[in-house]
Amino acid sequence: MPVAADDITEFVLPNGLKLVIKPDQRSPIIVFQIWYKVGSANEQKGNTGISHLLEHLTYRGNKKPFSDKVYRQMSTIGSKGNAYTSRDYTFYYHILANKHLSRVFAVEAQRMKYLNVDQNAFDIETNVIWQERLERISRDPYLKASNALYKIAFKNDSYQFPVIGLCADHNKFSLRQANSWHKNYYTPDNATIVVVGDVNHAEVIEQAKKYFAPIKKHKQTENRPLIAKQENLSQRRFIMPENIKVGMIFFAFPVPSIKTAVPAWEAYALDVLAGWFDSGNHSRLTNTLVRNKKVAHEVFVNYSPMNRKNSLFVIEASPVQGISLQQLEKAMIDAIQQIKQERISDKTLQKVKNQMIATEIFDRDSMYTQAKIIGQAESVGIHWSEDAQYIERIKAVTSEQINTVLQKYIKMEEKFVVIQNSYHDEE
Repeated sequence: MPVAADDITEFVLPNGLKLVIKPDQRSPIIVFQIWYKVGSANEQKGNTGISHLLEHLTYRGNKKPFSDKVYRQMSTIGSKGNAYTSRDYTFYYHILANKHLSRVFAVEAQRMKYLNVDQNAFDIETNVIWQERLERISRDPYLKASNALYKIAFKNDSYQFPVIGLCADHNKFSLRQANSWHKNYYTPDNATIVVVGDVNHAEVIEQAKKYFAPIKKHKQTENRPLIAKQENLSQRRFIMPENIKVGMIFFAFPVPSIKTAVPAWEAYALDVLAGWFDSGNHSRLTNTLVRNKKVAHEVFVNYSPMNRKNSLFVIEASPVQGISLQQLEKAMIDAIQQIKQERISDKTLQKVKNQMIATEIFDRDSMYTQAKIIGQAESVGIHWSEDAQYIERIKAVTSEQINTVLQKYIKMEEKFVVIQNSYHDEE
């Protein structure tokens, strides 16, 4: 039976496929997303990047009963779509007129059932991914440093692997492995479909039953645990071997996610802490390092609470001209230590929370974002109903809780550091 809450309906087919439907009648448009609980966190050395490769291959069907022409035909009806692979999940989305609801269910059911790719198509896509790797590095000069940060921070965990995979594994894949990965993870009991837009609950459930109910679930194979080399466990600092035009320092502090936080409020307090550290005029670190001390050109703070496992509280900073990375690093440490001696005022806390809530409300005006929040939560093991509490949980964060997570998790002796030198810096 369907389960409804706040006009959102949840329905689970006998084969385990979960369906979440959220009506939004502002326009005759729907957002369809299908989420698979598989990403680079499911991989090991030797097959890193295979989840991302599979995402590419599913658009390459070139044998009966399904071909890539079907995906190309979606654009002829005005559908906009794409896919994305992360550490925790892979998802495919379509934005299209609601009258084409049946078409999108048919297309995605076929993607789940078949990976009809021959060796030629497989070879083409592995080459495409190699070019994508080169393009990403050219667009983002700090990508290698960011990957290095995850490698040392998650030494015992497959979160260390970049989503696109390790270079050493790129040519190790076989078509047989890709088919096995698809069979193992592209199953109804490992998927969630989210539909947001001008839809009728009963009609969506009917389409799900028609196209997905006949697909049998598969027992998934458990991955062997990743074992780290003991001699590398203590490494907390890494210097990038290649210099680039502008240097950067990355600090990362191990922290829980919404899924792993005990007590649960810690994740929301960390979210607000990130907002205080980096939230426009109220940014505590930006005010200190950029505006007052004038040692940093820019400061970024990032915390992702929606993880299947633990997360990282990441602080990035680049120096102004004339300031070395050593000077900037010391200034960052001093600034953080100074902040730990303070306590956020109630007035500032309220301003930070107001800004976070305003941004959240603005973002959720998008039907795509509404669907993505639901799908992401379900894919990392958090029930979609938790999202409805997000704003209230942010409002409930106190200055005492901010201080608690600040003292508990932002510890200099537990940080991981990656140094990206510039042509003018030497470590």
